[in-house]
Amino acid sequence: MDVYYWGEKIPGASGSSFQILNDQYAKDSMDVYYTGKKVQDASASSFVVLGDGYAKDSMDVFFMGKKIQGASASSFQILGNGSAKDTWHSYYMGEQSIVFRTIKNINELDLSILGF
Repeated sequence: MDVYYWGEKIPGASGSSFQILNDQYAKDSMDVYYTGKKVQDASASSFVVLGDGYAKDSMDVFFMGKKIQGASASSFQILGNGSAKDTWHSYYMGEQSIVFRTIKNINELDLSILGF
């Protein structure tokens, strides 16, 4: 069985194991897809959607289907409004945030005070 996204066939997707995870992300038994395109380096078996465009598997973090280089999957947390953090960095819309890079122990309250 073929799988389609907005009328376009998703090459290689397995209809028998295909699961829609949210409006953008889906997976089958082998691969993960973002808006119908295969997500490179994503592990379908451990892949979860976090929200705000972010997702992760056991090793990597993704934003809008692209791997965030250097992000720690085990400590990654979404803070809301496009902001996120891991043990070593803060992120905004999938990019390392220079503004917050030197702030220690940032939390949601800190971000709301700063207007995020």
